[in-house]
Amino acid sequence: MAEELYDQLLASVGRSAPAESEARVVGHWPHVGSVYDGVVILGQAVYGWSDDFDPRTMTDYSARAEALRAIRARNTDRDEPMDWLATHRVRSSPFWTVARLVAEALTPVSSAPWISRFAWANLYPVAPEMGNPGGWLRAAQDPAAGALADALMTSLNARVVVALVGPYWWPTGTAPQFLHLEQQPRPLARSGIVDGTAWIVGWHPGGASRRGYPPRAYAEIIVNEARRLGV
Repeated sequence: MAEELYDQLLASVGRSAPAESEARVVGHWPHVGSVYDGVVILGQAVYGWSDDFDPRTMTDYSARAEALRAIRARNTDRDEPMDWLATHRVRSSPFWTVARLVAEALTPVSSAPWISRFAWANLYPVAPEMGNPGGWLRAAQDPAAGALADALMTSLNARVVVALVGPYWWPTGTAPQFLHLEQQPRPLARSGIVDGTAWIVGWHPGGASRRGYPPRAYAEIIVNEARRLGV
């Protein structure tokens, strides 16, 4: 199901891509830590990734299949798919600091590093080579992003999804399975249970930090909400 929905999303990107544009895009498939136990950190979109492709070719099924094959193969040759985080400069960013604190709290395996304890996915799986999707690229994914995220979480058997997506959530939030999520005080937005999985939706940690919720305080709010939901 997730692969079919991803193919549909890529087809939408292909139909929407401006014919005169030579901009390339990148894709992302969830990366799953070696001791993953159901904690998913869901970001807005991948930033500065490789495996780029020409979005105009995505009207062709074989081109979509090859793009998805390359996207899915990314980091599968590593024993720890996210081991690059241990030395990368972004590891101390607000986003990854919140991810680390939440993963450590919700999967307290003392013998395993935090990078192995969660799965990382993105609400908008196709992005520019640098930056978040906007304009036609975001609009092309709006109708499909929620269903794809839901299908991916089912395939991952997620027990809690921490969606650090800010306003990128709202097109997804109108999908039937998410309509009943309850509004929460800032820096959270919505939370609740969807088909047995706890969903906690909130601001992107960068924006939260600028608005007075530094990573440690934000992570504590998320963990407390997870506990309230029974995680």
